[in-house]
Amino acid sequence: MKGPCMPHIPTLRRVMVVGGRELDLTAKQVVDAMRDVEPEPIRDHLVEIVNTEFPPKQVLATITGWDRRSFTTMEANRVLARLGFHCCRIGHRADGADQSGPSPIDRRLSAVEAALAVAQEAIAGLAKRVTELEQATR
Repeated sequence: MKGPCMPHIPTLRRVMVVGGRELDLTAKQVVDAMRDVEPEPIRDHLVEIVNTEFPPKQVLATITGWDRRSFTTMEANRVLARLGFHCCRIGHRADGADQSGPSPIDRRLSAVEAALAVAQEAIAGLAKRVTELEQATR
């Protein structure tokens, strides 16, 4: 439903290949999927979806269910740009909005937090695998 706060979202279906996987998607599906999602901190790249800025990998992971390590930020940007969304780096906004972005300390903190989340996920996976191997050898 299109209202005053909801711009026209193209319904053109795009079929793309990302990391060898086929993706069949419309911009409306992206908007619908991201409507109630809280944006994560933005490090370097952003995509604007109905006046909300998201990290591109958060969007692609949310709409596909794929692990974020299985695709790059550039692949996420390519998919979202082909669907008509504005993708850019912090500090390179075309609309002239505040381009200062987060401070260097905030950017480094976000990077460390993201790396920590990936490390925790990897450790949990390894712990599960060790437990499975131990059980298999009994």
